[in-house]
Amino acid sequence: MIRYLRGVITFLLVLINALSVIIIVTPLGFLRFIPIKTLQRNILKINEKFGELYLYFNSRIQDLMHNADYKVYGDEKLKRDIWQFTTINHLSWADIFLYLYFCNFKQSVPRIFMKSQLWWLPLTWTANLGLGMPYVVRRSKEEIIANPKLAETDKNATRRACKMYEIMPTNVAGFIEGTRIDKEKYDASKSKFKNLMPPKIGGMGYTLEVMPYIDHLTDVTLVYKSNKREFWNFLCGDMREASVTINTYKIPEELRGVDYTDNQEMRDKLKAFLEEIWEEKDQIIEREKEKYGIKTVI
Repeated sequence: MIRYLRGVITFLLVLINALSVIIIVTPLGFLRFIPIKTLQRNILKINEKFGELYLYFNSRIQDLMHNADYKVYGDEKLKRDIWQFTTINHLSWADIFLYLYFCNFKQSVPRIFMKSQLWWLPLTWTANLGLGMPYVVRRSKEEIIANPKLAETDKNATRRACKMYEIMPTNVAGFIEGTRIDKEKYDASKSKFKNLMPPKIGGMGYTLEVMPYIDHLTDVTLVYKSNKREFWNFLCGDMREASVTINTYKIPEELRGVDYTDNQEMRDKLKAFLEEIWEEKDQIIEREKEKYGIKTVI
């Protein structure tokens, strides 16, 4: 009964926190469309401060409700005033809460490319309006084969949506594995890594093409002691013990501003760059598994 009440109260506190910041950043977000760069930059900075406060109170909710026992390694490597891509291994719906528990204030608020089909959802609409998270049109392979010009049209639309990022250091976040890991997906992926699915170059390659000024990769490795990974488990405090390990890498200039669509040579180079990082990431997870006395994170 106590566990259930903890989950319900945590959910309500997180919801109230989210609604509070939405009420504040949405009206300010409309001012971002006035075509004055200084004003746009200042509105983004103001709303980013509110975004940081929202994330701060989420962390305090975790402390209050879960008595969180998180360990962090390498947080001194985090930087705010750089253009960076942050990647996180994907174990749970709650990963973003654990990642931001330590990275908030030390990085700029992460931006996420959102599918244009989700523009009508209140949370995504508000995030786009207040924090400038761009909507991206994702075409199916069938549509592009039928009309190849669509691919370039969509990229140009994304470039326009990301134009504002040139005026202030930006952190784009994503899960390079592409999906949350589980035994079935891991086996199907035929991964050569013990604890990770192979890195997919599509999302990062697309980001580096349309945002060539991103020159750092921040890699975040998460490990939970518990094998309970649903969001309800997080709300109930079942995932209160976890570790976060942070590493940073300079992205080679040759990998930035490249169209990876039909360039196998560059695709192989980006893949090799990511797989080298994945090797180190795999070793980190092995060490954390030993500390927690667990056999698998999958």
